[in-house]
Amino acid sequence: MFGLSLKSKDRGFKEKFNAFLQNKNSLNNSVKDDVHQIIESVRNEGDQAVINTTNKFDYRGVLTIDDLKVSKEVIASSLNRVDKKIVDAMYYSFERVLDFHKDQVSSTNLNSSKGPIGRRSRSLERVAMYVPGGKASYPSTVLMAAGPAISAGVEKIFLTTPFPHGSINDLTIAAAYVAGIECVYSIGGAQAIAAFALGTESIPKVQKIIGPGNQFVAEAKRQLYGEVGIDSIAGPSELTVLADSLSDPITISWDLMAQAEHDEMASSILVSTSQELINEVKSLIKKEVPLLSRSNIIQKSLRNRGVVILAEDTEQAISLVNQIAPEHVHIVTENPLKDSRSIINAGLILSGKDSANALSDYVLGPSHILPTNGSSVFSSPLSVEDFIVHSSFINLGESSKLQEYDELVKNTSILARAEGLTAHAISAEIRKKKD
Repeated sequence: MFGLSLKSKDRGFKEKFNAFLQNKNSLNNSVKDDVHQIIESVRNEGDQAVINTTNKFDYRGVLTIDDLKVSKEVIASSLNRVDKKIVDAMYYSFERVLDFHKDQVSSTNLNSSKGPIGRRSRSLERVAMYVPGGKASYPSTVLMAAGPAISAGVEKIFLTTPFPHGSINDLTIAAAYVAGIECVYSIGGAQAIAAFALGTESIPKVQKIIGPGNQFVAEAKRQLYGEVGIDSIAGPSELTVLADSLSDPITISWDLMAQAEHDEMASSILVSTSQELINEVKSLIKKEVPLLSRSNIIQKSLRNRGVVILAEDTEQAISLVNQIAPEHVHIVTENPLKDSRSIINAGLILSGKDSANALSDYVLGPSHILPTNGSSVFSSPLSVEDFIVHSSFINLGESSKLQEYDELVKNTSILARAEGLTAHAISAEIRKKKD
């Protein structure tokens, strides 16, 4: 069932483990040229390129950009086409997402100062959210992306999502209504990223694009970074479970299957100090998978990216998890809270049996848009900080102390002349205060 099984004590383990990491975290460059062509067509032809590529890849027949904009009436009416229980659950989730991120704003010292030197902060004005819409519906991603942006004070939020064959994704559109997003476009793929990154005759250029997508979306974000801000280059979703002999094989099995049902490239990883537990988990998954609605996807995912690793002890198991640097790590060992303190590389750390990853995907509050492909080593989950920019602020006026100011001038002059930048030195020296 699992594509790869490793034992840390076996000969060649290190090489096999490193090869697994390299393969897992590698970027797919096969679409690089195709994406570049789409970007350049949007750059040069604007609206018409967006229309042409959308018609080609989403099998549509639109004539104008207005045909790609979802009206407020359609957004509002989507609620009538979605089960009320689902809509109520969306409101419940969104309220928790907002509460969590508003608390983050209030607890963050955005503007700081030390005398005349400090920092000023502001929210971004225009942000575009990309929400996948090809193989499945992801209304939760709408809520998880909008919550931090709204909490940070973003003024204008655009949502773009594909409508293959022109089919309206009512769940995604209903989630947009719940989040209060009024500007929705039915554009997907690299052309959507290019349109909002560059701007066209009809589509505004934004300051940042957030949200996950397929390999074309990820590659477009990579190529356009610098012309527009991005949250991350998202890869397939991944979960690593850290377990021992006392862990519950039933909940672990279901957590791994839940992760695998995202798509064929999702990564479900079990790191355990117990071979017996590993065997039980494998047996349970083999029994349950055929009964599930997405059994084919789960089986392909486990074969493609599923891994089980037997570690010699907890310390080694934790080290392996930190090297994997997963999007999510669920710690279900005998002392999960203690062991969690040693996890330094993970987008989301779930401690204890009841902290199910499925709960974090929908209702706990922190955004489920997280760093993937090992990028949790240097990246963080989507949060209010992604929508706030800072400027350093300096006001050296008459209030500056004479002796302190002259010390600034003297040391600036020394350093500038050491670098051969004479004008810099003189620019400072002519401001020296007179006794």
